[in-house]
Amino acid sequence: MKKVILYPLLCFVFISFQLKAQENDTAQIQTDVISLGLGFGQDYGGSGFHMIVYPNRYLGVFGGLGYRLDGLGYNVGIKVRYIPTRLTAKVTPYAIAMYGYNAALVVGDILSAHLHEYDKMFYGPTIGVGIDLKFKPLSKFYYSFGLNIPIRGPQVNDYIDDLRANWGIDDSIMDLSPVTLSIGFKYIILRNSIRRAT
Repeated sequence: MKKVILYPLLCFVFISFQLKAQENDTAQIQTDVISLGLGFGQDYGGSGFHMIVYPNRYLGVFGGLGYRLDGLGYNVGIKVRYIPTRLTAKVTPYAIAMYGYNAALVVGDILSAHLHEYDKMFYGPTIGVGIDLKFKPLSKFYYSFGLNIPIRGPQVNDYIDDLRANWGIDDSIMDLSPVTLSIGFKYIILRNSIRRAT
């Protein structure tokens, strides 16, 4: 009687282990190859669109085009990401380097619209770090949150000094932050299975 119970039980355990092993062997980590996004920040050209293409699993090339002040802003750059090996991972850290608009000088406020003729955008390099966040590991939608450090040239301070010295504009000049934020929502239009789970 014990053998009658023991043999089917052992067979069941053996089959369960085999199925689990096959499941682990076929499970793969999904990463995006091409993504499109909307957001706010330098990598979106201000407030606008973002597209990134990954020639390989760790390195991406991106461009952003958006609206900032009274004209279009843009940025192009590279993104390096760390891909977690866990299938359940929802956070992907990254670092970026880009070139494009990195300072937007706003003169005045909504009550002093005539001063906005002195608004100006400046262009140069920017570096940053951030995370891509998915609420579900296999979702095609994800969010990006970043902190960027613009590397601004002396022309920015020269322009501010000129406004203060020659145009009598001082209190109406908004200070430029040394760190900028980036927030975006992205959709994966092409992705790839890059490695088997271990």
